[in-house]
Amino acid sequence: MSGRATFILLVMTITLGSCAARRGVLDQAQAAWDQGDYNKAASLYEEFISSNKGKDTVTPVQFKLANIYFYNLKQHERAIQHYIAIVEDDPTSPNVDNAKLRIAECYVALGKLKEAVSEYESLSRNHHTEVDLRRIRLNIADLYYDLNDLGQALAEYQKVVETPLYDDIAQRSWLRIAGIRFLRDEFGDALRAYQVLAEKTSDPDIRRQARFGIADCLERTFEYDLAVSILEQTEADARNPDYIPKRIASIRQHQKERNLGNPLESKVFN
Repeated sequence: MSGRATFILLVMTITLGSCAARRGVLDQAQAAWDQGDYNKAASLYEEFISSNKGKDTVTPVQFKLANIYFYNLKQHERAIQHYIAIVEDDPTSPNVDNAKLRIAECYVALGKLKEAVSEYESLSRNHHTEVDLRRIRLNIADLYYDLNDLGQALAEYQKVVETPLYDDIAQRSWLRIAGIRFLRDEFGDALRAYQVLAEKTSDPDIRRQARFGIADCLERTFEYDLAVSILEQTEADARNPDYIPKRIASIRQHQKERNLGNPLESKVFN
């Protein structure tokens, strides 16, 4: 055998041995994950990444590792480091958008809500389907709600429902819109939001909740008879069958008290 052939054979042997070694590390990591030994799996994946930096095989392995830190070990800071590495080192990877989403979710888990908002805003600037964009916008709205920035939350929820599409994303947004409007004593706007829910939802519990909200808004604007009428036409909840009669009695009591406090109104009413 010539010296060149011997050299080529040696290179192939080393390459095959290196590939086998890498494959062996990945197999061990997967076996550890299957057995629930997430610390060992993470350690082995870290070893693989450290030994194969710059290679095409690293990104999918790094995504697995980041997910282990996020979902299994709850080491969110460490997970963020690996997700960021994927975004920065392999921007054309099909895992990039999911990595950005996980970064935002990690920040939420860490209670860093403003950082999460920033990540979601960055993600929204990429090309996504309309459903993806609306779900991202809903996540942003929820974060502002959790930050008690109700004005900004309301603006974000309104963006979600700009389209006529009614789905779970719209439903969650309308519920929050109605709740915020009611909390801010904007009863006319709250009423309209509850009416959308009552008319469009296919969930009987949501419809019942919306009709209760309509009744609450009507009571707050002194439309007592209309509020009672709404409740009388609402299907009772088998889990709490006494709620509607008690709520009607409460509204009638408030109506009576208001009329007693306003004799002229009481005379007109009678």
